[in-house]
Amino acid sequence: MAEPGRETEFTESEVIDVFKTREDYAEPLTATEIADRLDCSRRTALNKLHALQEDTDITSKKVGGRSRVWWIPVPVDQ
Repeated sequence: MAEPGRETEFTESEVIDVFKTREDYAEPLTATEIADRLDCSRRTALNKLHALQEDTDITSKKVGGRSRVWWIPVPVDQ
């Protein structure tokens, strides 16, 4: 993880790529998992995820006291 106080700016597409380059595209991720893959702080990842949720298809769900998972919905053909 990146050193405190030494944050790197990440683009929305870099965060979205974390979701798109996984083996299981439908598996939700935590902010900590995103932070680990981008080598940034959890807070930086969380801030970017909140912004993406407002501007893109990325969505989230609370799964416990303070836990939240994030994903890009997979379209289902009916």
